[in-house]
Amino acid sequence: MARAPLVGEKAPEFDLPEAYGGSLKLSEQIGKGTCVLVFYNGDFGVICSVEMKQFQRMHDDFRKAGAEIVGICTNSRPVHSAWKEHMRIEFPLLSDFDGKVSDDYGVLLGEQGYLKGRSRRSVFVVDREGVVRYVWISYDESQTEEPDYDEILDACVRL
Repeated sequence: MARAPLVGEKAPEFDLPEAYGGSLKLSEQIGKGTCVLVFYNGDFGVICSVEMKQFQRMHDDFRKAGAEIVGICTNSRPVHSAWKEHMRIEFPLLSDFDGKVSDDYGVLLGEQGYLKGRSRRSVFVVDREGVVRYVWISYDESQTEEPDYDEILDACVRL
């Protein structure tokens, strides 16, 4: 597995399918502003639902800070689509079905157990130049730890 990019390093490029169709390329997204990459374990999970509801509640605040939230996990596009509709999520949800992007970011989970092949709960804030400006990665084995949402928003405001 690759090492997670550190603050000050270039974010790995990607082009992934979005839940409702089309795709999102990181280099095109950062051209519009700061990008908050939110890797999570899977759609319809309890903690993932709590996390995404909070990001949805704060979506306008992130936009006012010139940032867009982008959710990424290894579920398929149809599963993303159903969950996005169920949760009323307004930001993009991307399908990293083969786990390559999660691996490029150093957050693909384990070789065994129920989380095998899932994305580790993590957040990367990427500026308009494609440079990582904030990193939070959960190393909690149960993956029940949530990020500090206000700290992430503050990182976006400072850019």
